[in-house]
Amino acid sequence: MGRFKIVTVVPAYNEEKTIINVIKELKNCSDIIIVDDDSEDQTFELAKKNNTILIKNPENLGYEKSLQIGLFKAIELNYDFAITFDADGQHKTSDFKKFENLIESGYDLILGNRSYIERFSEKIGKIIFFRKWGIKDPFCGFKAYNLKKMKEFNFFERYKSVGTDLSLSFIKKGYKFSNVDIVTLKRKDNSKFGNMISGNYKILKSIFMSYFFH
Repeated sequence: MGRFKIVTVVPAYNEEKTIINVIKELKNCSDIIIVDDDSEDQTFELAKKNNTILIKNPENLGYEKSLQIGLFKAIELNYDFAITFDADGQHKTSDFKKFENLIESGYDLILGNRSYIERFSEKIGKIIFFRKWGIKDPFCGFKAYNLKKMKEFNFFERYKSVGTDLSLSFIKKGYKFSNVDIVTLKRKDNSKFGNMISGNYKILKSIFMSYFFH
């Protein structure tokens, strides 16, 4: 594990088809915090059968809030770094070592750069965020945060940023960050993030709000 204590935070909503495999693979990498966002299927029950730190939201709070809950739990448990990882099976744990190596090299923020994205709004976001802030893939769910630095901000999400607010705050503060290429598998079912219209709307709104806040 190296000199840092690392935990993986996994927000999950109705991911009964993939949650067990995700947990099994991540167990070989780090401790795990699962934040079940009041799933309507067997996600929570399946996760409960495995040796993870398990949190169940009292109601459906959304992706950003679930990540925030998991990250602050990691701080409470005195972890040094948290790596965020999606529960839908699109990320590969074979890329986990890249994050560990960059953490050991002194980076405070590590941002996954997916090999495959589908939404046109994310493609627009990649261009805008890279030109303005140097982020290649702002909406990737595979990221790593130095939790000691995160405590300085005491927030993860101030607006519906789809997980980009904290990353931009790290960069604005001048903390060391790196983009890292990762393999992305195409999911077999529909995204829980929203359909073509609602998903693209959320991301385009996030891009606009990012300019306003940062």
